[in-house]
Amino acid sequence: MIDRYPKYELPVTVDEAAEVLISDLTTQQMTAMAQMDDQEFDRLCDQLVPHLQHDFRLWTGNERLLSNCFESAENDSNTDPMRIIMDCMRSKLQMLNDVIITV
Repeated sequence: MIDRYPKYELPVTVDEAAEVLISDLTTQQMTAMAQMDDQEFDRLCDQLVPHLQHDFRLWTGNERLLSNCFESAENDSNTDPMRIIMDCMRSKLQMLNDVIITV
């Protein structure tokens, strides 16, 4: 398989990775994700995590991001690093949801 040319530099922190994810969303997607209940968000994560791990090279060369994920989870190695990023993204979206203006 041929690697896709990345359209961004690989993020090295949880915050940067969350911002990259948010930058690819439409306003409607941001609003929908911010308003998801926990069960809906869990299902979304189950679908997206494998693809995002590949895109961010989480287990294949992006050690700085992987380390930052574990640092942000207080070195809890039982926590999925990609889920840490997704949860950060969700928190940011929930804060943004109050200021998103749709036309």
